[in-house]
Amino acid sequence: MTDQTPIPFTVTAASRAQSDTVPVWHRLNTRQPDLEHYLCKMVGLDELTMQALTATETRPRSTPFEDGALVILRAINTEPGQDPEDMVSLRMWVDASKVVTLQTRRVAAADDLEQDMRNGRGASGPGEFLVSLADRMTDRMQDVVDTLDTGIEELEDAQADKPVPELRGAITDFRRKVVILRRFVAPQRDALDVLVDEKFTWQTDIQERRLKETIERITRLVEQLDTLQQRASIVQDYLSMRVTERLNRTMLLLSVVGSVFLPLTFVSGLLGMNVSGIPLASVPEAFMTITGLLILVGIAELILIWRLQLLRT
Repeated sequence: MTDQTPIPFTVTAASRAQSDTVPVWHRLNTRQPDLEHYLCKMVGLDELTMQALTATETRPRSTPFEDGALVILRAINTEPGQDPEDMVSLRMWVDASKVVTLQTRRVAAADDLEQDMRNGRGASGPGEFLVSLADRMTDRMQDVVDTLDTGIEELEDAQADKPVPELRGAITDFRRKVVILRRFVAPQRDALDVLVDEKFTWQTDIQERRLKETIERITRLVEQLDTLQQRASIVQDYLSMRVTERLNRTMLLLSVVGSVFLPLTFVSGLLGMNVSGIPLASVPEAFMTITGLLILVGIAELILIWRLQLLRT
């Protein structure tokens, strides 16, 4: 986005009664030329606010100042080929006369709001703008979390059938997505909480109640993400149990094989010593007789092991 022309809010009778000045929305991005000059001279922001808006690394937060507020939120990444959990930062300054937003990448919720405002059916002021934006961001977060919920159900259904390496990679990727989402969703709730606690001239009681409802929705999202993380841990524990059980059965099988062949190897080794006095050394039928006896001993050992249920655990 390169157009620096402010977007006027939709004028209603109520908003006209409060002020003769129509508030505007300055929608900017970090690639615009002379950005700092525009923010300082054209918009009228102070140095500290400008630095906060243009910071390289940001986290969701709100900082009220007089009758305005610096608000930094995170939105779902809707770019094709990008991970939704790689959330996009949207920095804002909100006061009675203007809203300034600064973004580094596309924010679909802001695009929808701009389209509505240009069609004459958008927000009528900064307070409604902030509520509508937070609500639309939360809708998209809910869609992503619901998709993750479906994903963990599929992993739970497949945990007993799919190969362990395939499941291990899927569950690791799933847990990574949940952790990244929660990292930004939880602070977003706290940032909006600050706006509810403050009293601004541009925020009505109805907008405050709507903002509280959005905060409640985000709280439920955080709880849902925590539940997804716990369910993923259970699936991962089950995978570890499958690996351990398979290893134990392999070790048991090796132990049984060793137990069967240990006495047989002892006898064959004893009779294979190259010394005089070996019994039956000169009898032609001795080899077949001893071989048959060893086979019978092996069969007897297997029967004994089976009766002891060592191969059926």
